[in-house]
Amino acid sequence: MAEAKLRCDPTCSTLSAMADRPNPVFRTIEEVSLIGTMATYDSQAKASQGIPQQWRAFRLAHPALESSSKFYGASPCTGDRKIHYLTGVAYEGPDGVVGGERLTLEAGEYAVIHVNDTALLRDTWTWLLGHWLAASGRREKNAPEFERFTSISEAGTPIGPVEIWIPLEPLSRD
Repeated sequence: MAEAKLRCDPTCSTLSAMADRPNPVFRTIEEVSLIGTMATYDSQAKASQGIPQQWRAFRLAHPALESSSKFYGASPCTGDRKIHYLTGVAYEGPDGVVGGERLTLEAGEYAVIHVNDTALLRDTWTWLLGHWLAASGRREKNAPEFERFTSISEAGTPIGPVEIWIPLEPLSRD
């Protein structure tokens, strides 16, 4: 997701043409431990193609997960300029998803936005990170950002509203 900040042109965004931009709310969460499958993509284009396949494979590997599960797509902070993306669920002990990689979502304050039209998901990320964040009086914390889904289709795409969560910290007042 960090690569999207560098390569997306918000002027060509569908969302930038919309009169009503989404309005983030601020939420504080406790630490959440995720478990799932991590993949690394060299570009936003490859991530856009690969993430649905990654979700399909995750759902096939874990058919017992109910549609009422909260699915997480999370991107840890890395310095390699690639997109790392974990498809997973909250770790709830040995009775849930077994095996896989773990990622911790840090406790703290997040900007949260609901995206009802999943076709606007990428444009919403672009607007949030490219425009809203700069004017918010905060900056993104060096912690994983994530999406939370209610359900994932058999094709590997989100069903219904998606929540985008961006970790925040105040701008220094030096």
